Amino acid sequence: MRTPQEPKKNLIVSGQFAAICGVNKQTLLYYDKIGLFSPGYKGENGIRYYDPGQVDTFHMILALREIMSLSDLKRYVHVRDKAYFQKVFERGVENLTEQITRLEHERAMMLRKLDLVQEAIDAEESIIYVRYCPREYLKLSPDVCALQPGKGEPSAMGSIVQYRVEHNLSLGRGIGGILPSSWLAEGKPQGIHCRWYYSELAPESPKEEGFVKEAGNYMLCYYRGDYHATQEVFPKLLDYARRNGFQIGEYVYEEPLADEIVEVDPNHYITRIAVPFSVAQHDAAEP
Repeated sequence: MRTPQEPKKNLIVSGQFAAICGVNKQTLLYYDKIGLFSPGYKGENGIRYYDPGQVDTFHMILALREIMSLSDLKRYVHVRDKAYFQKVFERGVENLTEQITRLEHERAMMLRKLDLVQEAIDAEESIIYVRYCPREYLKLSPDVCALQPGKGEPSAMGSIVQYRVEHNLSLGRGIGGILPSSWLAEGKPQGIHCRWYYSELAPESPKEEGFVKEAGNYMLCYYRGDYHATQEVFPKLLDYARRNGFQIGEYVYEEPLADEIVEVDPNHYITRIAVPFSVAQHDAAEP
């Protein structure tokens, strides 16, 4: 800091400096109080003045406070030599790279969720669609039917919720359910919504950890209402398969597109129900 006898040529008063840096004067006072950033000159009348060159230093502090602790930041400001500068910036680059990776992951999930909601908006509930679906890798919960009666659903659901939290998946697809295709005709067991809950497999998880939802032809229909009542459309799916000579696959996949995250009223939830099938080459689906 300059001594009070030094001239104040080209110095900036604190109010102007705060405006240039996009902060208020209280921020400058606080940083001076804690010894993080002080004015270049203090006049005898108590007026604070800053060097123009301090603008870059101050913006550097604002940027570094996002990736450094206050104690590390104070040390950097007071030490400031080439070796320590390199150390600080190398660590900063690592931290920012991690943040960018996380933000890109979250952005991709949010875009996927938007696609699913748009699919729900565009879907015709009265139509059964026939589409080719690509292979997927899913993270499965324990078998609900193998768990303690009355506690199987919460326990299985909890395992998937925990997996999603650990892998930062909550902004994307919802938690889906898998049930044996035999339940289409037999009905779901009392008190059980699905046999397994599932989530998309995290990108960093080995594919060997996932359950393979095979690529192939699927019947798709969209159910509007509480996803615990999706069995209402099962007879329609079975009838469509019978009329078109479809051989239904082993599992049925239910995935919420518009769920409690999107809609307040369960009557407006949209669930996609996907049923794999095979058919002889000469057979054709009815429109």
